[in-house]
Amino acid sequence: MFLLHRNLKSEFGINTGFDFKPYKYGPFDQAVYEALEDLELKKLIESVSSDEHDSLRDQPKYVVTEKGEEYASDIWSQLTPQQQNLLRWVRYKQAERPLGSLLSYVYRNYPDMTTESEISDRIS
Repeated sequence: MFLLHRNLKSEFGINTGFDFKPYKYGPFDQAVYEALEDLELKKLIESVSSDEHDSLRDQPKYVVTEKGEEYASDIWSQLTPQQQNLLRWVRYKQAERPLGSLLSYVYRNYPDMTTESEISDRIS
């Protein structure tokens, strides 16, 4: 979400309404969790059980519902090709990375979000 937020703002002047701050593991905004809860209440996403071997066991995973797919499709059709490319970049080039690799990318490219990090010495 952070990468999408930063790039929408810098490339398109779009304010997502999030206000990420440096925190223990990098960029953080409680509003992300509130947005997830809202999407779940609206039945656009649903929480699913995570794999027991997943390193983020404590974090819920979400899938898009059929209703969410329809909603997303409507929004997608309203985006410019450049905005669609940004979403593809986040989804396929960043979100699919292992967590360590993603954190490394964020820490390298957004050092302003690492000032409160408790793990910066372990991120290369």
